[in-house]
Amino acid sequence: MSYLFDASALLNSVRLYNDAIIDFVEGNECYALTLTRYEVGNALWKEAYLVKRIEVDQAIKVLNFINSLLNLMSVIDVSGHEREVDILLTAIQMGLTFYDASYLLIAKSLKATLITDDDDIVKASKRVEAKTLRSRDLPIKKLG
Repeated sequence: MSYLFDASALLNSVRLYNDAIIDFVEGNECYALTLTRYEVGNALWKEAYLVKRIEVDQAIKVLNFINSLLNLMSVIDVSGHEREVDILLTAIQMGLTFYDASYLLIAKSLKATLITDDDDIVKASKRVEAKTLRSRDLPIKKLG
């Protein structure tokens, strides 16, 4: 199966499944976007610095783990004038951010299931006939 992870779902998958996510990524055709690593980094910064939900050393540990996962995935560059125009138009038509629209369009073009925990993306995916799955519904045994 082919899967494209958005940043929040990738982060949530690591938290839900820990090391089991590695086997899932290795056993499937998994994708991320170039912007994913920056979105993950920003989320970890927010958790460590702004809301102080995690310690800095934990944020670094998670970031390193996610970087190792991204090295197992095909990372797609969404830049390019024509692609960016399509993303912008989709974002405006669907009321999504540019980031979210990029995940949706790339997943559709790859015929991959978009792994997302974002309600707006799930709703928009139905309008463009793209498949989505929430991180909690991945076919991986949960911890605990």
